[in-house]
Amino acid sequence: MKNDHYSLSDPERIYSRFLVLVVAMGLTGCGAPSIYHWGRFEDGLHDRYVSQNHPQADAYLLETITKAEQENLRIPPGAYADYGFLLFKRGDREGAIAYFEKEKRIFPESDAFMTKLIERIKQKESDSAEKHQPQAAIIHGTQP
Repeated sequence: MKNDHYSLSDPERIYSRFLVLVVAMGLTGCGAPSIYHWGRFEDGLHDRYVSQNHPQADAYLLETITKAEQENLRIPPGAYADYGFLLFKRGDREGAIAYFEKEKRIFPESDAFMTKLIERIKQKESDSAEKHQPQAAIIHGTQP
């Protein structure tokens, strides 16, 4: 015996199938892979700026960069710059410049900003060298 209460008419059946198809297509689009290897980069940003867990954030950043480089995946925008800034804070100016250059090379739109950061690092190195030079001259008795 057929229960007409639960049966769908042809238009309702077509609409329900259409709705299922649209939902399935929408869900499929949500899972599309990114063109960048984000790894734990976003987690690291959260740990650094929200949780203030800098060692964990640094580990996530390095892990993301290392894996992407080893597996020839695309580095996400800002990852090299973020790591360069981390190196700068640790006192590794050459390393910072190298990573700023990588960011500039891969993301040309960052050129102006990265160039400015590199110039500031070089200026600090120059200022530091000049600051120490007169003291060394005084100590050796060869004042300018």
